[in-house]
Amino acid sequence: MVVNFNTLFPMSFIEGHNWLGILPLLCMTLTAVFTLVLAPLKQVGRALSFAMLLIGSLAAVASIAVFPFSETIVMLDGVLVFDRLSQVFSAVLVLAGLAAAVMTMGYDEREHFQTEFFSLIAFAVVGMMGMVSTRNIVFFFIALELMSLTVYILVAMHRQSPMSAEASLKYFLLGGAASAVMLYGASILYGTTGSLDATVIGSTFQTLWSNGIPILPMVGMALFSIGFLFKIGAFPFHVWVPDVYTGAATPITGFMISAVKAAATGALLRMSLDLFAYPVAKEPVLVGVLGFIIFATLMFGSIVGLRQTRLKRIFAYSTIVHTGYVLLGFLALLSGGAGAKDASSAIVSYTIYYVVMNLGAFAVLTMISPKDDDDLTLDHLTGLGARRPLLAFAMSVFLLSMAGIPPTAGFLGKYYLFSAALASGFTGMTIIAAIASVLSAVIYLRPMVHMYMKESDEAFQAVPSNWFGSNLIVGLSLFLTVVMGLVPAWFSRLL
Repeated sequence: MVVNFNTLFPMSFIEGHNWLGILPLLCMTLTAVFTLVLAPLKQVGRALSFAMLLIGSLAAVASIAVFPFSETIVMLDGVLVFDRLSQVFSAVLVLAGLAAAVMTMGYDEREHFQTEFFSLIAFAVVGMMGMVSTRNIVFFFIALELMSLTVYILVAMHRQSPMSAEASLKYFLLGGAASAVMLYGASILYGTTGSLDATVIGSTFQTLWSNGIPILPMVGMALFSIGFLFKIGAFPFHVWVPDVYTGAATPITGFMISAVKAAATGALLRMSLDLFAYPVAKEPVLVGVLGFIIFATLMFGSIVGLRQTRLKRIFAYSTIVHTGYVLLGFLALLSGGAGAKDASSAIVSYTIYYVVMNLGAFAVLTMISPKDDDDLTLDHLTGLGARRPLLAFAMSVFLLSMAGIPPTAGFLGKYYLFSAALASGFTGMTIIAAIASVLSAVIYLRPMVHMYMKESDEAFQAVPSNWFGSNLIVGLSLFLTVVMGLVPAWFSRLL
């Protein structure tokens, strides 16, 4: 029997696609597979896995750098879409995953993570890249589950913490329920529109709307959106955030608070213009529902966060507040107002700023976490300004950026989002967001008070080890946080 490879892989298919777009995703997929193969090797397996992750991540970023950002490459009838949005988010996600891996240098001496750790990070990044690079709702769900399953395992790897297993189980059960609801919504959308492509579904919405409000497709859209609200931690789907962030190891919490949220935001941005834009712009009730979610998310995170003393829970509730800011940008984007044009770039910019400053902050937390207890409190920061002035200065910059104090990157991010909301006519929601920003500033000032205005007789509690990895992440994040705030034009050219 003779196999005709021209029939299996016709040249018209190969030549008809620009394969440069899929190269970053391919690099990370191969990296994930090879790191998994190398993991069982004794002694050298961990070093080889890290080296493979480093090489694969840099190769993926390099392939993104040569991508023609002016083009949109669509493969497999919309299953894969490579454009400026997908490539920018992919680069951020790859670097965030690499940063989380680098942060474990030194930290791993106390945790002894399994060698599969680097492979899990790589597989999670592959899922995230798939989420932001598709408009097919089934492929999106598969990519979402790939990311979710690996993160469930990463949370459970913090074996020294009694809260780790509980956090992983809670995340798994609630995440599974959210995924089931999301999949049910996707099935309704497919059943009522006959397509899995978000663009086709969105155009079908417009046709159905001419005959009145399509109730069943609207139900499907609402159920599908629950998965997004769960992943970004919006009220009332936020209940998993504090416990999971507290139970996970510090580098993993940093990975989740930055990369997981960025992936969900990028995917929501991808789907929003096609799937949600027409219904929200057409029906004022939906604007009201989204406005209520934003209000509740901002107020809940700000008020409850004021009462926290554990550092991870402080950041958990602060990230809920940041979710409210991002949703304010989506409100401006989906309403079709005058600020809709700038809202998309504002969301992307704010997400990147958010990833950078959180990675830097959690690199600091990784360095100060004590050997026998990873459950950090404000007391662990007491006197840090005197003992480690450079580290305290970097942490202060990250906290000020999160609070939105100029001239940091966080200030610019909030300015862009608030400007888009004001231009779209949401003055009231912008005022509420500003009030939440003032309240959350108090949350960020409390750690600074402990670092500079309180003294501690206890010695610096970090484990003596090679902290080059965390120092590197702190330095790079500090540089970017300051430069992106002072020279925004330089950064905007990259978007």
